[in-house]
Amino acid sequence: MFPTLHLLAIAGIAGLGGLCNERVNSEDLSDHSQTASEQKAGELGLNIFGLSLHANRGAGYNELNPGVGLRYTFWDPAPRWTVFGDTSIYYDSRRHWAKYIALGASYRFAESWRVGVGVGYAQSQSYNRGKPFFAPIPGIAFEYRQVMFNAVLLPSESSNSKVAGLALFVTIPLWQRDRSRIYAN
Repeated sequence: MFPTLHLLAIAGIAGLGGLCNERVNSEDLSDHSQTASEQKAGELGLNIFGLSLHANRGAGYNELNPGVGLRYTFWDPAPRWTVFGDTSIYYDSRRHWAKYIALGASYRFAESWRVGVGVGYAQSQSYNRGKPFFAPIPGIAFEYRQVMFNAVLLPSESSNSKVAGLALFVTIPLWQRDRSRIYAN
């Protein structure tokens, strides 16, 4: 089931991204001074997973979590706002392969900092007895030279725990839409 689910997730993100590739032909675009870091729509990135930190450090969790995925930035609906999609697979803290697809939005609150939230559809033997589930995933990111260093809250699997921990991963840009055609006068 994983290869089919994973391929469908990638195809879904790519298909939705194709809907957002419409050229802007307006001669009177008001803001030509956006920085490159604010111009994200149409960008494809590689997610590289690696670490997690848990609230209960003595529980024997695996905190080395290798994995890969893709992030596609669909749309910049307003200055400082970005809508994106993720799909990834990683080795989770309970030593199972976790797969997910998410749709999220982020807000740039400082030059290199973003805060955001996504809604993820995930599956892992570690959660929900292996059945797929939806979960909100809040996070924060720091951008340095177009590389995003992400920290997201891990969903808790019980009502006794508010936060299970933090997952840390990096998003490296792979492809960016040519903006010279869009912003040219």
